[in-house]
Amino acid sequence: MTGSKLFEEQLRIMTPHTYNSLQKLVMAMAGISKNAGKKTFFGRDKGQEAYDKFLKSLKAALQSMVLDGVIRESSSNEDILNELESKFNNFKMAFPNWQDAYAVSDMFFENKEDAISTVERLR
Repeated sequence: MTGSKLFEEQLRIMTPHTYNSLQKLVMAMAGISKNAGKKTFFGRDKGQEAYDKFLKSLKAALQSMVLDGVIRESSSNEDILNELESKFNNFKMAFPNWQDAYAVSDMFFENKEDAISTVERLR
C-alpha cells in the first residue's frame, strides 16, 4: 500500500514539528500493540513501558502542535484533541502501512472522555 504524497507534503511543509512528532507517536503506538501483555525475562512489564513511551510521545506531539501554530496554549482540551485527531488522520492517509499503530489510535480517539483527560493531564 502506498500513501498519498499530498498529505505527506502538506504535513511536512506546513507543520514540520508536528510531522516529526507524529512519526514518533505512531512508532510508540505500534510499540503498545506489539508489547501488550508481555514481560521480560526478569518480570518487567513491556506493555507499561510502551504506554509510558506513548505518553511521552503524545506530550511532545502536543508541544509540537503549539510550535507549529496548530493549537494555542489557551485552546480547550476538546479542541486540542480534535486537531490532534485531524493531523493524525492526515498522517494515516500519508502512511497507511502502520495498521497496528492505527488500531491503538482508534481505541485512543474512540473514548473521547479518556482521551480528553489524558490530554489535560499531559498539558
